[in-house]
Amino acid sequence: MASHKTVVFLIKRVDCNDGVASHCETLIRGLRDAGWKVFLITGNVSYDKFSIKRFEVLKKLTEDWIVLENMQSTIPKLNNILRVKEIIQNHKISLLHVHGYSMLLFASIIKLLTGLKSVATFHPSVHGDDPSSLKSSILSPKIRKYQIYLRLFTPNIFIALSSDIESFLIKNLGFRSIRVRKILAGIDTHYFHPPSLEEKQQSRKKLGFIEQDLVCTLVGRLNWNKGHDVLIDAVRRTKKLLPELSLRCFFVGSGNQEKDIKEYAFRNDEDVNCFLFSGFVEDLREVYWATDIFVLPSRLEGFGLTVAEAMSCETVPIRTPSGGAIDQIEQGKTGYIVPFDDPEQLSDLIQKLTDRELRFQIARKASAYALSVFDQQAMVSKTIDVYLHCCNE
Repeated sequence: MASHKTVVFLIKRVDCNDGVASHCETLIRGLRDAGWKVFLITGNVSYDKFSIKRFEVLKKLTEDWIVLENMQSTIPKLNNILRVKEIIQNHKISLLHVHGYSMLLFASIIKLLTGLKSVATFHPSVHGDDPSSLKSSILSPKIRKYQIYLRLFTPNIFIALSSDIESFLIKNLGFRSIRVRKILAGIDTHYFHPPSLEEKQQSRKKLGFIEQDLVCTLVGRLNWNKGHDVLIDAVRRTKKLLPELSLRCFFVGSGNQEKDIKEYAFRNDEDVNCFLFSGFVEDLREVYWATDIFVLPSRLEGFGLTVAEAMSCETVPIRTPSGGAIDQIEQGKTGYIVPFDDPEQLSDLIQKLTDRELRFQIARKASAYALSVFDQQAMVSKTIDVYLHCCNE
């Protein structure tokens, strides 16, 4: 079956604003360039006027995108099971690639009916609604729940996008290392690259920043999980300590907590000049080029793809020790890792990075590292190796 080079991505839901959709787009593009055909079978699809472009790109890249009504991970509906079985048989599918552990029960049923093998990419990410409860409820994973579920519905191979996920699967959940492959999430390093001086100046002008502005940017879905409140608090503290600093805080993305996050940011007239919300931006490269410090104070991440993109574009990253941090950042050399929910330490680092020469040195090292480690083609080649190994087992 491997000779058909046709794979189905099975996903419970697709939100065109988030990192999972971005990762799938990059992977599908690379697989297609390597001669593979990709089908999408998903539950509900959501996008807004800003992210509809990603929806259209995903649709164009895939052979077909089948949206199943009432997609459930608990007990899959019989009509959905039969439809997926028919699609697999009609298109001579080689393999199932499950994104997110919740669809492994569905994949296991399909395996029993068709004999089709599966790999699964683990995307442990949560979008929270209450910033006060996220730390206690999310940073302590329910290990036993994962153990039971994943033992019952184990794929042939797990793909771990970061060292954290690899360690979680092997050390915390007890899977044999032979069943886990670490494949760092990749980005298009030909597209995300350091700007020339002219490109940087043009990007800053286009986005409304002047030369003396210190631009701190967070790219991510507008949900409390991403730590927007932490960055807002850190920026307020920095401005209080350094009132002469022209500090601009740029939030890029959309999401269902937009209203609450904006209310948290805009408390007085001064905040209007400091905090800027752009919504979803199609060309993130220009955002990174215009940025001095990229901040991702997430309470939970699967990898933090935007950090790798920002690093490639020669921007200094600061992030929390959620998934992907140890693969991305060597403390003080390619960026900084700050504790969860610590706006004071984040503020201290922003103040430290007002030193232009220090920013330049770290940004250069971050870019060189990212361009060598997070290459899209390396991710695609390693994924194809996993596919072929799984099919030929």
